Amino acid sequence: MKIPHSAFRIPHWRAVFVTLFLFACLPLASCGFHLRGTGKVEFPPMLSTLRVMVENNQQQNDPLLVAMKNALRTQTDVQIEDTGDAPLLVLYGERSDSQVLSVSSTGKADEYLLKYEVSFRLTGKEGKALAESQTVRVQRDHAFDRLNVLAKEREEQELRREMRRDAVQQILRRLSRITPTDSHADQR
Repeated sequence: MKIPHSAFRIPHWRAVFVTLFLFACLPLASCGFHLRGTGKVEFPPMLSTLRVMVENNQQQNDPLLVAMKNALRTQTDVQIEDTGDAPLLVLYGERSDSQVLSVSSTGKADEYLLKYEVSFRLTGKEGKALAESQTVRVQRDHAFDRLNVLAKEREEQELRREMRRDAVQQILRRLSRITPTDSHADQR
């Protein structure tokens, strides 16, 4: 039995689709597109060196502190100090909460809204504020499945870690937009 030559040809519509897809991706390759959190963040010169701490916490392995220091090391040119006169980034008021979004016909929760917030302030010498205190809020929907409790609990933990990383990214972007004012210029 001989197989006809046309059996090995790609149908015309698939070739057109592949070509259109490749042309659609071309602008992304040339525009400097980066995945979220992978690009460098430029900080003002007054923040070339920073100290970072979580208020009322002496743990060096605090998840929020570790996430912030890692982001500063990998996405900025900021030098991190543990002591000295460098401006101090204080992270505080970290809160995580959940709220029921929907319930099943039996009255059991089917979907939750996970909420995460953290506040930060930037101070200079003698504790003088270099910028106003700000709060970052992140939220995600989370579907709950009573038949797959362990997997859903792990998924919720991963969502909370992702929310912390997103909050850190928002803090970095906000810090990059800080401009020194006349009253803050004396503190360098």
